[in-house]
Amino acid sequence: MLNQKYEIFPNEEQRDILDCWLQYCRQTYNSALLDKERKYKRNKENFNRYDMQRQLTLDKMKYPFLKEIPSQPLQEVFGRLKKAFDNFFRKDAKYPKLKKYKDYSSMTFPQFGFNDKGNRMAMSFSENGKLYNTKLGEINILIHRPIVGTIKLLVIKRQGKRWYAIFCVERRALPSAIDTDNSIGIDVGLNKYAVLSNGKEYENPRFLRKKEKQLRKAQRKLSKKKKRSANYIKQVQRVRQLHQKVANQRRDFLHKLSYNLSKDYSVIAVENLNIRNMVKNRKLSKSISDAGWGMFGNMLAYKCEKNGGVLIKVEPKYTSQDCSSCGNRVTKTLSIRTHVCTKCGTILDRDYNASLNILQKALDEWLAAI
Repeated sequence: MLNQKYEIFPNEEQRDILDCWLQYCRQTYNSALLDKERKYKRNKENFNRYDMQRQLTLDKMKYPFLKEIPSQPLQEVFGRLKKAFDNFFRKDAKYPKLKKYKDYSSMTFPQFGFNDKGNRMAMSFSENGKLYNTKLGEINILIHRPIVGTIKLLVIKRQGKRWYAIFCVERRALPSAIDTDNSIGIDVGLNKYAVLSNGKEYENPRFLRKKEKQLRKAQRKLSKKKKRSANYIKQVQRVRQLHQKVANQRRDFLHKLSYNLSKDYSVIAVENLNIRNMVKNRKLSKSISDAGWGMFGNMLAYKCEKNGGVLIKVEPKYTSQDCSSCGNRVTKTLSIRTHVCTKCGTILDRDYNASLNILQKALDEWLAAI
């Protein structure tokens, strides 16, 4: 499954309707969460998804405005709540909380297009190639790249003042032989974003660091505004736009880098980093988050699959310490940026040495699995 994101351009009336639908979804989420907590406290019973759907049917009879929104996004709200509790019980997330306006910014349409009988679903494409809904009408959409594959669901997302359509697409992997001779190892870092085992290097753009001065200034202005005033809301929007600019720059850089690598190499090897533990380091957490290593790995994974290649993740243990020439372990701290082997005399850049070890580990695992 692959997500493809496109900007949509609803008119003022359509924006108001979409925003209203988001609020109905948010209120339904909060109501279901409170009902779930209340039932457990009173009777020690679980309030599951089917109970929530039955309650929604009763709510629609009591509150007719809930019929204004298609039923699919409202029902998907209960799936989100279930997922939130599943993550909490697995200790992957905190306890689910009531959603504020800014916290709930997307709704899901699990069906798209036409059904087997030819009837139009909640969302589809019109004959003009625009996004269409019977209650919204046609919405302009910028298809900047073709949608390849079968669309399984659609997510409408609000980001600041802009709106996006995110299509979840099912694609078939391209059948092709894997050429292990055309392989590369990648060591990601903070000084240099990526160092390849062929010696090529990519600088770390540090988008957040470059915007920090503007962000500090904008947030300082925000702190002086009276909360919930008109000027406060405007300044919140300015801060949000700066953060969105950084996120867009980072995503654009990672998309281009991952695309070029997946197009040029059949086998790509990277470290399987535990980023959640790494960001616990207070001195490096901001830089690690700014680098977006997790996003880079996800992009590489689906783009390698799309181009008929393979991504191999190896354990990062000792990749920086071991000598890529003789295997001798040379202990070094993070401040030491050059690998000097006392056994064979090899002198290499620390990151380049690590990329060679990553590639060798990946090829050993690949050949052992065949």
